[in-house]
Amino acid sequence: MATTINTSTAATTAATTATTASTTNTSSTAGTISSLGTGSGLDLSGLLTKLVDAEKAPQQQIIDQKTATTNATISALGTLQSKLAAFQTALGNLKDISDFKTKTATSSDTTLFKATAVSTADVGSYNINVLTVAQANKVASGSFSDQATTVGTGKLTIGVGAASFNVDITAGVNDTVAGIRDAINDATGNTGVKASLLTVSNGTGGTAVKLVLTSNNTGTASQISVSATDSDGNNTDAAGLSQLYYSKADTTNSRLSEVNAAQDASITVDGFPATSSTNTFSTVIPGVTITALKGATDPLNPPAASQLTIDTDTSGAAKSIQDFVTAYNDLASTFTSLAGYDTTTKTAGPLFGDSSVSLIQSRIRQALTSPVSGAASDLNSLSLIGITTSADGTLAFDSTKFASATDGRFADVGKLFSGTTGVAGQLDNLISNFTQTGGTLKAHQQALTDTLTQLADQQTKLNARILDFQTRYQAQFTALDTIVQQLNQTSSYLTQQFDAINNVNASK
Repeated sequence: MATTINTSTAATTAATTATTASTTNTSSTAGTISSLGTGSGLDLSGLLTKLVDAEKAPQQQIIDQKTATTNATISALGTLQSKLAAFQTALGNLKDISDFKTKTATSSDTTLFKATAVSTADVGSYNINVLTVAQANKVASGSFSDQATTVGTGKLTIGVGAASFNVDITAGVNDTVAGIRDAINDATGNTGVKASLLTVSNGTGGTAVKLVLTSNNTGTASQISVSATDSDGNNTDAAGLSQLYYSKADTTNSRLSEVNAAQDASITVDGFPATSSTNTFSTVIPGVTITALKGATDPLNPPAASQLTIDTDTSGAAKSIQDFVTAYNDLASTFTSLAGYDTTTKTAGPLFGDSSVSLIQSRIRQALTSPVSGAASDLNSLSLIGITTSADGTLAFDSTKFASATDGRFADVGKLFSGTTGVAGQLDNLISNFTQTGGTLKAHQQALTDTLTQLADQQTKLNARILDFQTRYQAQFTALDTIVQQLNQTSSYLTQQFDAINNVNASK
């Protein structure tokens, strides 16, 4: 009878006592333990893997669950903080009383003038006539045959209003029409005039070139003048640099012709005249800026006046209030999804039961529903202007009630929202306190980040312990593999000897 040593029962028993677990961060040992069992024929590598997994699984599951929960909470807090920031942005247009005092300026004829008004402007209407629009002075020289024509040498003194600058004209350097243009434009002391060339018909089928000087600024204060110190000794004749002499008061000797007169803008406001060097009138009516666009055909006999109306801009504030309601409802929905409990699906949000989030939500709701001190008694809460809280926590906006309650009373509406005690002011301060460094949300997020650091440390220690566990058992299984291999070899030898003896006895 053949005699064998059977170790499969013991191996099977050990395997069934090991709990199979699917874990993360398990150290890979396939390359190390895959050779186990080659001597004995037993699945020692599989057995060792199951033992390692069974040892690691309980603690790994705890770490994984805590890590997943912590990450989900951090992500949810980030989402909440983003929604709080969006809501705070909507509050920005309501927390300042000036937001409720904005004014509109309306022109009855926008082809003649336009206007803007700031919050300090008084409500009212005005009769506006635009007589003239501001104009920059422009003068042109006589005709030259081309740009390269030599004009003369000496010095030009160009005045713009009370200021002036000199331009030296040198033979062979800048004494041509084009050279003088460039010399004027490049002069370091140029006080505000632009020189250009204009090519026109000469009346005989050819072309001629004119030097044109244009003031950079509009208004009579920017009148151009040109005097010459001509090398030919005559500063006002029609030769040399004198060809560019110009004085508006000296019509006899001036060689340049006026293309556009230097002109101020002029208007009348309720019949009273006003002028400006530009087309902008910013001091005639306090807080109002009028821009003239088109002058009268006959300033001495202008058409009927147009109307300028200054009024309170209720549409801007009303839109800001509607945006406030919309932004809050988005925030309220976020609170519900992140911190609520769905009774239908029986699932809780990642922030369900979070005390810091509950505190934030409670304080915001309190600010929304509490009366505002300092506001008018009949307009000291949101409900009195048509903003009420629905069953789901969102705000409902009754536009009809809002229009009726606030008609002509936007200053009182401003007191309800603005300032440190107003709804917007309180909410803005609350959110800043919650979200700033050291605030409730920031502190909570930091605590969660610290928890992740601790979990990572626990994972490192667990991996090290499991590696030690695996190394110890692997050494024992290697020894077992060797012993079983030797026993199997002995068993095989003895079997052969017994078979030989049996064969001898059978032959006798």
